[in-house]
Amino acid sequence: MKTHDTVTPSPAELQVIIDRLLAARACVWQHRPLHSVLASLAATAAVFLDPTSQARGEVEALLPAETGLSPAMIHHVLPLLFQEYCAERLAALVHEELGDPDILDTFVPALGSQRKAYSPALITQVLAGNLPGAGLDSVIFALLVKAATLVKASSLAPSLPLIFARTLADIDPDLGACLAVVSWAGGQAALEEIAYARADIVLASGADESLAAIQRRVRGRFIGYGHKVSFSVIARERLGDAAELARQAAYDVVLFDQRGCLSPQLVYVEAGGAVSPGEFAALLAHALEQWQTVLPRGAIPAEASVAIRRVRDETEWQALAGKETTLYASAQGTEWTVIYEADPRFVPSPLYRTVRVKPFSTLAQLKDAIMPWRAHLEAAGVAAGPARLREIADMLGQVGVSRIARIGTMQIPPLSWRHGGRPRLADLVRWVTLEEA
Repeated sequence: MKTHDTVTPSPAELQVIIDRLLAARACVWQHRPLHSVLASLAATAAVFLDPTSQARGEVEALLPAETGLSPAMIHHVLPLLFQEYCAERLAALVHEELGDPDILDTFVPALGSQRKAYSPALITQVLAGNLPGAGLDSVIFALLVKAATLVKASSLAPSLPLIFARTLADIDPDLGACLAVVSWAGGQAALEEIAYARADIVLASGADESLAAIQRRVRGRFIGYGHKVSFSVIARERLGDAAELARQAAYDVVLFDQRGCLSPQLVYVEAGGAVSPGEFAALLAHALEQWQTVLPRGAIPAEASVAIRRVRDETEWQALAGKETTLYASAQGTEWTVIYEADPRFVPSPLYRTVRVKPFSTLAQLKDAIMPWRAHLEAAGVAAGPARLREIADMLGQVGVSRIARIGTMQIPPLSWRHGGRPRLADLVRWVTLEEA
């Protein structure tokens, strides 16, 4: 099965693509109210929510090979990816971040003055290829603020953005003309110079080193989302139903095979509850074993398998040396791994459903454990009683966490999630205030 056109453009062809994007934007936005843009984006998302649609069928057929995720996982996560892009939620996001939807077209009253938001002419986006749908929200947000959008999809996983662009063009040819998806292998300096230098904003996700290399070529504004890690926190008062909580925590680990910035790599469990942190680790292992039968892990790189086995071996050696640590592992391969360690230090995992469970006694101890990772923290799943939830949330906010979610929903962020703590629409426009005499 073939995708939309994936031929790498030449430098001259890329210049033409950008010229066409800018011309389409100049034509389209002269007569398009924001609500009609929103409606077309929502209609496009609805196609991918329909399990009988051709686009949905193409994506389900192509993504397992591209991403390494199992067919069952792809089938499960596609509705989670697209459910947020309904018209009501898109409109609510516009209201939350921009206020009056007319603010992109005219000056509107604002705190005794008037204000208008000016869209960038061109946003170039560099999508990471580690997860299906990664960066698709930013593509939609760029179109919502009426910017022409050039997407550089991962050369390893271009199908979803390409099929999304094709579907949008089928539903709304004018709006579709404002979006182009291209793909090339990294290191092609001539193409990168054109894609980045002509953009008003370059928005990229990836490894910190890759972002630094991109930023050096940017002449406009750069917005980068680099390496981030997430974790879970379970307070003692919530351990009365530890088995169900373990099932929900395991689901957060299982989704996308633990490969995203919202995937928890550690679970901190407070001592003094109905079950001990060590007992919770055993429950988590059992839950991961059960999820493996429902959402089996996909293929993984050989080096990842080696890393998981190395961590397992290190855990067993530490146990033999008398350290308080316990290993729970899938019997046949590296499908899932739970490591209980009494040492509360924050230690990332090799991913692919490998998770550490660690105890804590006080919030101060937990804060000290995670503080060294302040610059890389993204989300925390929290299970706590109402009396302590705000206290825990405030501590997590102080150490750098941007999103605090209920355990079991860590990988299903709402549309209003501020990735890295940044606004998603308001960060893309330039604000002008008119002070009237």
